[in-house]
Parts: sequence; structure tokens; C-alpha cells
Amino acid sequence: MIDKNSPHSLKIPQPTTPKGKATVARILTAGHDLFGETGYVAMRMSDLAEKSNLSLGALYRYFENKDDVFLAIINNIHQQLYAASRVNTDQRFSTHPYETIQQSNLGYLTHYLNHRHVMKAFIEATMVEKKYTDMWWYMRESHIQRVSNALKRDHNKTELNGEPIRHTLEALVSMTEQSAFVWYAVPSATEKVINPEQAAKIVSDIWFLSLFHAI
Repeated sequence: MIDKNSPHSLKIPQPTTPKGKATVARILTAGHDLFGETGYVAMRMSDLAEKSNLSLGALYRYFENKDDVFLAIINNIHQQLYAASRVNTDQRFSTHPYETIQQSNLGYLTHYLNHRHVMKAFIEATMVEKKYTDMWWYMRESHIQRVSNALKRDHNKTELNGEPIRHTLEALVSMTEQSAFVWYAVPSATEKVINPEQAAKIVSDIWFLSLFHAI
């Protein structure tokens, strides 16, 4: 799904034929794998053409450069992360805040684990291209705003210890995001990673204590 509110124009081709649609899907799948394998800086369009089983000329008919491909991939992952962290159970934030927080973090961390290599490439890209820093900022801001709205709506919380609650949410989102990066994006493929259920409990305990049992 294309997010029209993202900070950069996403140049994703919209072919009308089944063959064209299948080709775009194949390019994005190959790009997802290739960026995960090589990282952002080292990835070349010629490598993507080969992995997509296309000529370089055919690839350029769909995407002008690797940034168009990568932004489309990151946008899709963000949409999936955002959806995965939305609770789809009978638990309601107003009556079961801990359970809701735990399920939300579990969805986020599980999806992050599934895309850990691309997320590592994404963080690499934020170090060299402002467009990716903007995309990263937009992604985290979406999560902060959603929780801020829920806290105000369901618990009438806009401040915590005399500070705007946004400050606490910025710290909590940063903690969860960095934990996911350290636990899942940094380890090599041979290292055992912490399972998402255990990871979700750790970060959710911190979220709940910070938001509902603040000193």
C-alpha cells in the first residue's frame, strides 16, 4: 500500500497489465532480498536487474534509480509495521492497557524480526541520505501520535510528572526501536536472537510502568 502522507513522493509504477504488475512485484521482492544482503550503499541497479531476471534497460523502465526501489520497499514495511502493532484482539486499551501494549509490541517486534536485514539497510541509509532520515522520522512520529491520541482518549493523559506525555512517548518509542535494532538487525545470521514474546514482555513492562506507575 502506498502511503500518500509519507515525506517523499513515492515513484511506484502502476502497470495495468497482469504481466506488468507481476514484474513490479518481482522487482520489489528481489530488492527486498538484495538490500538485506548487501546493504543500502553497496546495492547496484545492475545487481537488482540480474536478481529480478530482467535486463537493465527493462528495470529502468519501471524504476529510475535504486532510491525509488528502496523507498517503495521501506514504505511497504512501515505500513506493515504500523498494522502489525495495531491490536486486533478483544482487549481494549481503556480497560486492559498492559495487554494492549504487550500485543502491540509483539506485533511490531515480530514484524521487525521478519524484515531485520532490510531494517539494518534502512538505518544505514539514514546515515547518508536525508530522504531516509525524513522517512525514519515520519515512521516513528506515526507511532508516537497514535499512542498519544489513545492515551488522551482512553485515560485522559496528556502529561506525566508535569511534563507533556509526548516526551515520555518519544523515549519509549526510541527504546523499543533501538531494542529491536540491537536484538534483530545487528546479530549475524548464526547468532540466536531473543524471541519476540520475551522481547515484547521486556519492553511492555517498561512502557506500562512508565505510563501508568510513574513516580
